[in-house]
Amino acid sequence: MKKIQIVIIVVAVLLVSLFFGSYESRKSIFTEKLDDMTLTRYETGEAAAQQISNMLALKYIPLGKAYSAVYHSDKGTMRMWVAEPSDHNVANAAFTTMNSLLGGPSGGHSGHENSGEVQSYDINGNGVAGSIDETYSKPEIVDVWEFEIPSVYVMKGNNSINYYYFKMNYNTGRVYWIIFDSPDIDYQISIVKQAVMKI
Repeated sequence: MKKIQIVIIVVAVLLVSLFFGSYESRKSIFTEKLDDMTLTRYETGEAAAQQISNMLALKYIPLGKAYSAVYHSDKGTMRMWVAEPSDHNVANAAFTTMNSLLGGPSGGHSGHENSGEVQSYDINGNGVAGSIDETYSKPEIVDVWEFEIPSVYVMKGNNSINYYYFKMNYNTGRVYWIIFDSPDIDYQISIVKQAVMKI
């Protein structure tokens, strides 16, 4: 009888420590680590919303919540912005519209690219003026079988590679935008895979 009680206590202690350990490793919606990249800064609320309001395409997503993060490793820096409308159906519709404006491969209006001036962030998060059809390549779906759901799109612009995607569950829809300063495409994709799974 005492052995069973000891086992139960040990298991309970392990579960509690695992729960609090994973809780402590999250900052807002972000995890502390993505492979060898470490979260070095994150912002929520008005600060993140201000960044998003100046960005290419994401500025068209109606915000309920906003998040931004910077991850760093010896191989480079990754910046991530997340726009979360207040309703998942609005989020889905807004992402579809955004993808269409960018000329994304899915969507009935992919030929209607926005040719007006837009504001964008470069790899350092500094505002850079440019127009979608002059500065950015047409988005393509990342051709990796793990990305069946959600579809992850990639486009080149402002001397950086941009990834974006949409994740939705029963009550939340979030649009993600990621920029790397690392030139290693395989490394970028491995980090994006982890971001899709963990954030």
